[in-house]
Amino acid sequence: MNLNHVIAALEDESGAATQALFDDTETIFWVDWRHEDEGIVNDCEGVLQTGELAGELVNIDAKPGFEIYIQYKDKRLKVPLTVSGADRHITICTLNKALALEYEVRFCIDSNGSDTLAFLPLATTKWAELEERYGERVNELFYKIAEKPNLFTDPLDF
Repeated sequence: MNLNHVIAALEDESGAATQALFDDTETIFWVDWRHEDEGIVNDCEGVLQTGELAGELVNIDAKPGFEIYIQYKDKRLKVPLTVSGADRHITICTLNKALALEYEVRFCIDSNGSDTLAFLPLATTKWAELEERYGERVNELFYKIAEKPNLFTDPLDF
């Protein structure tokens, strides 16, 4: 994780620093609308490197034939999949629930408009420090993910 790329993006409004952040796969992770849901969790772990976060695909006999679980420390959450394009967003929301209090994943707004979106996971303490130092600029670049709108299926106002 290179927090310097995040800080540079917050300080430089030209877009060059944001592109450098987007090129840094050790700091952000990308999610395509066809991404495997357990892979989203594992990609987030690739950035955070907690050693305690994993996505798990479990085969079952009922439709759709599988379930996805997120394991973080002693928490194991089932992702409430709908087997639709909405599932990437649902997985990221469930991931944030699993990481709550320690980490938060936010959407990189400048990646909007593509079928592949960028996400930045940081410790909640780092988010608080950035918000204290850069104020509203943090929210201009990094969206706090909520249940609605679905980042992959709903029209977005940014």
